[in-house]
Amino acid sequence: MKKQTFKSLLWLSLPLITLFISSCKKSSDSNPSNTLNKATLTTKAWYNQGGSIIHDFRGNGIYANTGTWKWKNNSDTLEIVPSSGGFKTYWKMYWNTDREMNCQRVGTPSAELYKDQLW
Repeated sequence: MKKQTFKSLLWLSLPLITLFISSCKKSSDSNPSNTLNKATLTTKAWYNQGGSIIHDFRGNGIYANTGTWKWKNNSDTLEIVPSSGGFKTYWKMYWNTDREMNCQRVGTPSAELYKDQLW
């Protein structure tokens, strides 16, 4: 009888424990107002911390001086060719505001914050 009761309690408590753990899970985006706005993302330069990477999105799909950029299948991913004849790179754009953007080069371990001025 005790073994049967223990099994019943275990099966009843398992969904509750799972629910509790999932409710404690940290959100991946601490600010839900940050969304991807393609209209304000382009036609400006973006700098990572220290300025080692600069994304310079110009009008008509021009990247920096000689490269190109375009949205991949109208998704949240940009295809960037940094210079004429160069290799394609892909960047997933997570969110942006007028002054900041968060993106990640596809295949790298983490996203990075960029700002519209050197910092």
